[in-house]
Amino acid sequence: MDWSKTKTIFIAVFLTLNIFLLIMFFNKDHANQYATMKEEPVEEKLKEYNIEYEDLPNDITEATIITAKSKNFDKKEFTKLKNQQIQLSDSQMIVYSKLQKPVKLGENKVQDIRSFVDDHVVYGKEYRYWGMDEKKKKAVFYQHVNSKKLFENINGRLEIELNDNGDIIKYEQRLLGQVKENDQKETIIPAFQAVQSLYKNGFIKPNSEIANTELGYYTVVKVTEAQVLFPTWYFKIKSNDKVERIYVNALDGTIYTNETDS
Repeated sequence: MDWSKTKTIFIAVFLTLNIFLLIMFFNKDHANQYATMKEEPVEEKLKEYNIEYEDLPNDITEATIITAKSKNFDKKEFTKLKNQQIQLSDSQMIVYSKLQKPVKLGENKVQDIRSFVDDHVVYGKEYRYWGMDEKKKKAVFYQHVNSKKLFENINGRLEIELNDNGDIIKYEQRLLGQVKENDQKETIIPAFQAVQSLYKNGFIKPNSEIANTELGYYTVVKVTEAQVLFPTWYFKIKSNDKVERIYVNALDGTIYTNETDS
């Protein structure tokens, strides 16, 4: 066997293989660069499709998971309230109040309702205004923990009911108690990263507006007595005559939606 010739053949084969692999590498690298060049930044895409959004929070980097349990009310807690007939549900977790005399509201209806809640509802300062259901004539509030709302959580909900004249006549109240924070803080997804995820997954349509952005707590399982609540980004997105409330879990990026009429 001519080892010199065999050696030359092996060298030629390996050299050819290396050249082939090198060409493949450069082709792949060029393709990646081209793809990167073609993909516009999300900011440009939002602008191109006329998607408006307010300044997004960028100063919150950590949050904790919390646990809570529905509060059992005691009628003794309501003895100082005037102009109200109080009843509790059998479980003592729901308060039903009927006003003996309707409370009239001024021109700033929402502000007057807020003042009523602060001054005439037990633990009223623990709730934050959410919105008005004009069809049902109800103003909706949700409990907050550490200045963060418990988004759409029925066990932390307060409903103020109005009559046809727009006066307060009754309310229904629930409250989560025994709130405990996890000892360990978790790194959360930035608000703009959540917006990017919504855009890339088709949740933000052209010619729409991200009207509100807020970090709070959300749970998919809302009806249980004991709950685990996760830090969550809330986005209120307006598109034509629809309002969509979208939630992005700030820990794992899971998306939840709730569409309503505006």
